[in-house]
Amino acid sequence: MWCSLKIVFTGGDIAKQMLKETKKFIKVEKSWAKIMIHASECRIVVDSCADELLRSSLPTMYSELEKCSMSLEGYLEQKQNVFPRFYFVSNAKLLVIGIRFSCNK
Repeated sequence: MWCSLKIVFTGGDIAKQMLKETKKFIKVEKSWAKIMIHASECRIVVDSCADELLRSSLPTMYSELEKCSMSLEGYLEQKQNVFPRFYFVSNAKLLVIGIRFSCNK
């Protein structure tokens, strides 16, 4: 889930149009980076996984990613309502089209 959202929320037109979700995604990404830095400094996997902050933050981070994903699906549905021919195109293909379009601007 994170990989597909990263492409959408790290630049381009969709990220600019969905500022609230973009901010949520960036916050989750920064939190994940902090967790990974702590894990690399710890060097002992069991100790790193036993961290209470990690156990409490991962479900919250996942929930935020799910919210971003649901908002993105709503955004794509709005676009499909404006352009009915897009109903025959999967959301994944729509994202590829949108990303390519914003890169060509």
